[in-house]
Amino acid sequence: MAGGRISRGWRLVKVSWGIVKVEKSLLVLPIVSFLCLAVVWGGLIAGAVGVGGLPRSGNQIPPVYYPFIVIGYFLASFITIYFNAVVVGMATIRLRGGDPSMSDGFRLATSKIGKIIGWAALTATVGMILRAIEERAGFLGRIVIALVGVAWAIVTFFVVPVLLYEQLGVFASVKRSASIFKERWGEQFIGNVTIGGIMFLLSLPVIAVCGLLIVVLPPLGIALMILAIGVMIGLGGALSGVFNAALYQYATTGEAAGAFALEDLQGSFRPKKGRL
Repeated sequence: MAGGRISRGWRLVKVSWGIVKVEKSLLVLPIVSFLCLAVVWGGLIAGAVGVGGLPRSGNQIPPVYYPFIVIGYFLASFITIYFNAVVVGMATIRLRGGDPSMSDGFRLATSKIGKIIGWAALTATVGMILRAIEERAGFLGRIVIALVGVAWAIVTFFVVPVLLYEQLGVFASVKRSASIFKERWGEQFIGNVTIGGIMFLLSLPVIAVCGLLIVVLPPLGIALMILAIGVMIGLGGALSGVFNAALYQYATTGEAAGAFALEDLQGSFRPKKGRL
């Protein structure tokens, strides 16, 4: 069973990579998103320290930091979702036989900017609530919160394409995303090893080599680590966006797009005994 799931993941990566090779700009978008996140968080951290000073060791975060944290959560969610929408939009055009440009993806995402802002606000709120509960929970509580976070990520997996292609608001899109899973995979389901799992496996030897170089030749190792992180972010974001677009098309139409195999898309999630 495990071998079959891993081989399915490899096939999905190969097909997704075939799309990315044609649309190389898909690799750039996740990297730009990451750089924007770094700039935003860097500016907010500098602003928080400038207003409240450095927190003392062992002390709680100063209350003056809280507005910066809230703003950071929202902006991080917005940037991530917006660029993901651009990737999904471009991938969908390609899967439907079109020839998208980067401007096509930005135009589509920008046309749904109000919904993206709303979804970013909801995502940031849920993230902050889970984070606050996790910090106050014991060991078992943290495990439960982690499982809740995974369940939330799965149930909202299709929110971005729903926002882009269906005339629904934010809360209705969350319900629609959950209903897509229910209609296609049943009320109880679990994810299999797909893009994320394969990217994790690929990153392990890269991290190991870079870590060894940092010990032996620190400047070279650090430079290669930064480069490797950029490449993995770009590749992982692009592949995930393509897979998201392909799986949404399958889930809503029952048809496999491009070179994706129907059985691989169907097997990306499977029925699960017991509760999610």
